[in-house]
Amino acid sequence: MNGMCKVFLTVCDMSVTAVFAIVLVLIARLLLRKAPRRFSYYLWIIVAFRLICPYSFTSEISIFNLGIFGGHMTGNQAGWTDAAGILDEQGIQGTDNVSGTEGMSGEENGAGAESTPVETGISVTESRAKSGGLDEGEQALLTDPVNETEDPLIAGRDSGVWDRRGMRLELLTGLWILGAAVFLGIQIYSYRRLRKRVATAVRIEEGVCECENIEVPFVMGFFKPVIYLPFGITESERSYILSHEKNHVRRRDHQVKYLAVLILSVYWFHPLVWLAYRLMCEDMEVSCDEKAVQALTGEGKEGYCQTLLNLASGGGARLLPDGGTSFGGSSVKRRVKNILKLKSAKTQAAVLGIALCVMIVWIGLANGQQDVMMRCVKGPGAGDIEYEYKLSKKIQSFLIYKEYYHEGEMRSYEIVRAVDLDKAGVKRSGIFTMNAKRKLSNGRFIFQNRFEGEEREVRNITSPGDYDYQGMAENYYLDAQTGWKGAEKGEDLVLAAWHLLGGGQDEFRRTICQEFMNTETKQHALEENTGEILYYLVFSDKSAEELKEEYEVSPYAQALYKARNPYVGDAAADGKLMECMGLFPDMKRTIELQTEEEPYVLTIHYEDQPQDEIDFHRRMEKKAILLLCLIENAGKIEWTYYAETDKGETERRFYCDKEKASKLLMLEANEDIRRFAESKNGVQELLTEYMSYIYMNHTVNVTGLGDENEDEYILWQEDKELYPVYVVGRLPGESYDDVFMVPVDED
Repeated sequence: MNGMCKVFLTVCDMSVTAVFAIVLVLIARLLLRKAPRRFSYYLWIIVAFRLICPYSFTSEISIFNLGIFGGHMTGNQAGWTDAAGILDEQGIQGTDNVSGTEGMSGEENGAGAESTPVETGISVTESRAKSGGLDEGEQALLTDPVNETEDPLIAGRDSGVWDRRGMRLELLTGLWILGAAVFLGIQIYSYRRLRKRVATAVRIEEGVCECENIEVPFVMGFFKPVIYLPFGITESERSYILSHEKNHVRRRDHQVKYLAVLILSVYWFHPLVWLAYRLMCEDMEVSCDEKAVQALTGEGKEGYCQTLLNLASGGGARLLPDGGTSFGGSSVKRRVKNILKLKSAKTQAAVLGIALCVMIVWIGLANGQQDVMMRCVKGPGAGDIEYEYKLSKKIQSFLIYKEYYHEGEMRSYEIVRAVDLDKAGVKRSGIFTMNAKRKLSNGRFIFQNRFEGEEREVRNITSPGDYDYQGMAENYYLDAQTGWKGAEKGEDLVLAAWHLLGGGQDEFRRTICQEFMNTETKQHALEENTGEILYYLVFSDKSAEELKEEYEVSPYAQALYKARNPYVGDAAADGKLMECMGLFPDMKRTIELQTEEEPYVLTIHYEDQPQDEIDFHRRMEKKAILLLCLIENAGKIEWTYYAETDKGETERRFYCDKEKASKLLMLEANEDIRRFAESKNGVQELLTEYMSYIYMNHTVNVTGLGDENEDEYILWQEDKELYPVYVVGRLPGESYDDVFMVPVDED
């Protein structure tokens, strides 16, 4: 079913794109109303192309370059993002082969109301396709690509990822398939019924038959079309009809009609496609009329029109399936008026009509020229990685920044470089080179990059000690892709991702760089490994100084600042904030709001017990600090779940209030934690200067003994070595659980 869901989403994308193509043709038909109708008929090629093919060439002269599209649609994609999001977060867009290299390049909402549980999360347990290795001496074993054989959508659904959005998508896909099947069924039934009616037809010449069971003439057949005429028509009527129908056969209109019906069966839900089909049929018939009456005199035109009226009055055209072409079957009144007003087209008018058609076809078929185009021309594994790029005249500068995440939390942020293209001599098209080199003698690794026109590579040197990693795997943006990929100005492109391995794991989870460019999937990806180092590239139409000022604060901190909420009673805003901060996206939860009296409390109820309770508690305390800072009147954050203990299933209940948060952040006694939410810089400071030092020297595990870990500190008492064991429990008389450290000896 996931395959059909992807097809349905592609159809939805093309249906949105086709709307603009249809509107373009409708406008063009008005401009060409005095020109021969064949010009209008040919314009429907644009709509057919947009409904059939999801891709096209790019051009600066395109309808999709207009400002109304805001740079979010170029013709290749229509931005059906709400429905497609569930697929995107599963990695349906593709999984690249990735492999590492060794040593290479208002008022309180709800005040006075009762506490209400609100569902705000989804249950997610992703399929873990892992690869990688540990550093041994000065080596990192970085082999085994991501498992591409497992369908991430199916794996996600089986594990609980497929939430209500996915179910709605499957339902819509099923309805779409049902509608298409019903439509085609009606067409096939009508065709077979008509075949029975003409079974007794008599052949009068090659490709022409007469039949007593029909009332209007028509063409039937795909590869060997036959013109069917009703009995009882006069010789003059026959000549008019054959002239018209043979024009249809000569232009292969019967085949066009069958193709149009197939397209209509796919887009049966789209009213504008139905309108386009009807108008295309009208243009088809009128253009054939014009061709048939070219050599007729005034009397001949009157006879032709009378024949049209005589045959149309019988109503027999209603019996035809939509795939047939009928002499009297479409807009007879307008056709007659057009014939009577028809004049010989002047050469100048014909030339102008052709030129206008060519221009309209071009701007309708071409996709918008995106601001940034990139494609991989030399992949990883053989030294430098090279991308060919093209930048529009709008692009004036670029910026590269680096993020470091530890256990899903931002630890550091750095602008690597911000450059004006012209000042640096960077060409607007050329080769962009990048690599990563590891200096094994001192443990450093270097990210290097250079644009066409720059004299030398620019380096960013990082010491592994800054990140405390034991193994590293790397991925690169556009890895293993040779086709052009478009981007917009201001879009963050992940150039490279280093997946860091800590002491508590023995495998990497290789996440392709493209996944980090989606907010939802990024939160899941950051949970996979001990650490992630991400390099981003941003192109802009601003100056380098303006761009640098814009990125002075990390996009993550800016998003948190934007999602801050003045009222804890606003459940929707609370949920949005928790989603933005990546509050354990793998765990299903509900929230409960207590707003009757201060302190106002937000309680998060998790449905499942975390695998590592102690680690979960430490990390949840940091999330609670963010919530206390970013929800203005929140006084306490609680979180609960049920755990299996010696006494059976027991509820764990933890909390963090402003007093406890201040102690964890080591703030002065008179310092309010709310000061961090006063600006974007304050949020960034909280993330990288304060929260990154909470529990940074503690390595804990659920079994308690951590004697094999060098990061564990040793307690000394009477010349006896004592090791810390961490346990979760609740002291007598207390309302909340906590994590306690108990020193024990080696035995």
